[in-house]
Amino acid sequence: MKNIITILLLLITNIVFSQTYPLNTLAGDVPDNAYIKDLNGELDPYIGIWKGTWEGKTLILEFKKIKDYTAGNHPYYKDRILGERKVVTANGTVEIDRITNFDNVNAEFYGIKTSLKNANQKQISFYPKNMCGKSATLDVNFLNPEKTQMSLHFKYDPSHLKEDCQYYNLITQGGDLPINFPKDITLIKQ
Repeated sequence: MKNIITILLLLITNIVFSQTYPLNTLAGDVPDNAYIKDLNGELDPYIGIWKGTWEGKTLILEFKKIKDYTAGNHPYYKDRILGERKVVTANGTVEIDRITNFDNVNAEFYGIKTSLKNANQKQISFYPKNMCGKSATLDVNFLNPEKTQMSLHFKYDPSHLKEDCQYYNLITQGGDLPINFPKDITLIKQ
C-alpha cells in the first residue's frame, strides 16, 4: 500500500510540476523536465512508410515520432522524428534492412530541423551505420498539398575522414563512400 501511495504522489507531482511547450521552443527556454511537444501536429506529415526508386533499387524509409529524453544538466523531453531504411535491388535482394529492427535510440535518420541558410527549408540528419562517422543532411520538400510525396536531396556534412576508416584508401583515390543512398529521390507515402 505504501508503494502505491508513493507512486501516486510521484505521478501527481510530475503532472503538476512538469510543463509542456510547443515544438519550436528552444530547449534553453524551458525548465528542467519540461516537455517540448508536437502540439500542432507539425511532425505528423513525416510519419509513416515512404517508398521510391533509383538506379533499379527501391528505397523504403520509415519515420516514427518518439518522445525523446535528453539527460544532463538540463534534462527535458522532446517529440522527435526517427527513421530507418531498407534498400532492395530490382531482383529482390535486400541490401540493407534497418526497418525490421527499428532502433528507437540510434536510428540512422534524426530530425526534422530548419536549415540555417533558409528558414523555409526542412532537413533530416542522416547518420549511416558503418560509414566511419560520416553524416549527411537531407533537404526535404513536400511536392503536393496532401504531403504524400516528398523529395530528398542528399549532401554530406563537413567532417574529417579518419585514417582507420575501412574506406580511407577508396576515398583518398577519388572514390565515394559506399553509402547506398541516392543523391536525389522522390518518395511516395504508403
